[in-house]
Amino acid sequence: MGDANAQAMRKVTIRIETESDFRASEVVADLRNAAEVLYSPLRGVGFWDDRMGGMHPCTYRERGEACPHVLPPDSPAYIPYSETLGRRMKAVLEVRFPHAQVTIYLA
Repeated sequence: MGDANAQAMRKVTIRIETESDFRASEVVADLRNAAEVLYSPLRGVGFWDDRMGGMHPCTYRERGEACPHVLPPDSPAYIPYSETLGRRMKAVLEVRFPHAQVTIYLA
């Protein structure tokens, strides 16, 4: 399934810790904007929201096919979302925001 010409996805984790009653945004659009500003000129091409049960824009579903990203990892039909975005959307950077349980993918 892997593409021999595909570049390995780079990974970054951005931890936001607060010592007061203020809380950083957990809105996907805000986090995408922050990731794009930090890693310009890259642009968002997808996201994975763990709080919403793995909600993500899926190219398989858009074509009317079953989503392979939500299957158990030991399933033969499972495909990691990052692999799909790397292959189909040319994503090169995975930006994780643990406080929001959201990952943004940039290309």
